[in-house]
Amino acid sequence: MIPAALALQLAKTASQAISSQNNKNKKNKKEKKIANSSAPPKNKPKVPYGIKSNGSPFALALSDPFAPSALGCKVPDPFPFPTQSYHLHQTTVLGTGASNGTGGVMFLPCPNFSLIDTNHCNDVTQSSVISTGFTRFSTVTTNPNYGLFASTGLTALAGVLESYRVVSWGIKISNLQPELSATGRIMIAMLPIGDTVPTWTDLSNPALLTTGLIPIVGVPMGVLDSASLLQLPTALEFTVGDLLHGDLEIAGMYTNASFWNFRVPLASSTLLTGYTTGDESSVNIGGAVTSMGFKDSTRMIGGVGIAIYYEGIPLSTSAFQVESIYHLEGTPAITLNSAIAPVPSNVCKPFAGSSQDVERGMTAVNSVEKVIKYIDRGANFLNKNKKILGSIASAARGAMS
Repeated sequence: MIPAALALQLAKTASQAISSQNNKNKKNKKEKKIANSSAPPKNKPKVPYGIKSNGSPFALALSDPFAPSALGCKVPDPFPFPTQSYHLHQTTVLGTGASNGTGGVMFLPCPNFSLIDTNHCNDVTQSSVISTGFTRFSTVTTNPNYGLFASTGLTALAGVLESYRVVSWGIKISNLQPELSATGRIMIAMLPIGDTVPTWTDLSNPALLTTGLIPIVGVPMGVLDSASLLQLPTALEFTVGDLLHGDLEIAGMYTNASFWNFRVPLASSTLLTGYTTGDESSVNIGGAVTSMGFKDSTRMIGGVGIAIYYEGIPLSTSAFQVESIYHLEGTPAITLNSAIAPVPSNVCKPFAGSSQDVERGMTAVNSVEKVIKYIDRGANFLNKNKKILGSIASAARGAMS
């Protein structure tokens, strides 16, 4: 039998050991909690390569131009002079020709030459564009340039920016057909832009032939149909049923960093003469040659066009709505009447500067899987928000009782 004094001492020792272990466990939990709170959240979204410009994620703007944080984006390069951001956001309704259930358009990475109605260029009696906020190049002729559109005119853009570049751009496709009668399929493909895009003057010429558009993507508009588009490695096909409860967002793709060179929003005829399309214009002032940027306002070298073709659509219907967005960056246009000292346009450097960061951002989004996404607005959206909808319904029942 253990003496009472010894038993008391053993109990006291055991109690102290348990208390010491509990304190140690609490300390470990506290330290672990502090460490976890300082670590980044596991579900925190990552910007590819961590590329940011003035706090605005450049790479995110390339892959998701419709994201709210893409507004105000700029190209991350060592540019010492102030630039301002500007964006154009418009909608276009697409349908079919009167005699068939097909249609086709191509969106381009240029605010001054944004859309080609390829269906109209192939047959001037057909038109895929039902309504648009864009500006038609000509409204008095049935020539192909009637099927060419600009997101903004040269004069309007020049009133905002002395020189500019497109930071990122993209489109969003939504179905407009009734659910019970929606039929057809839609094909989408990316086509690199050629280096001999017609000038603004050429595009505005009523005598422009369909063959004059070949340099844009290197092929005639007539082959941008289902049989040809599906041969391209960037082609994807969807049914209209895929779009009944969701939208397709498509960001622009890029072939090289020269896409982010600055250009001037003026027609080539109003700038210096003696240069070929796309040349860098210069002027000799007092013996010093000053760069003026690229004179061709429709220049898109390094960009990629988004071709769309659809078939099996009910005749003469408004089949799809396409949102387009262009994020621009440039030197502010300041008039002599401004209260602040104007920044001369020739201080704007003509090239994208440090191309390393730009090319890394471009590489991060240059695959079809990264630039095309499906935004579900149907059943999945309701299921994900079932708890919220249930609480709203409960609150409504409580208010009525």
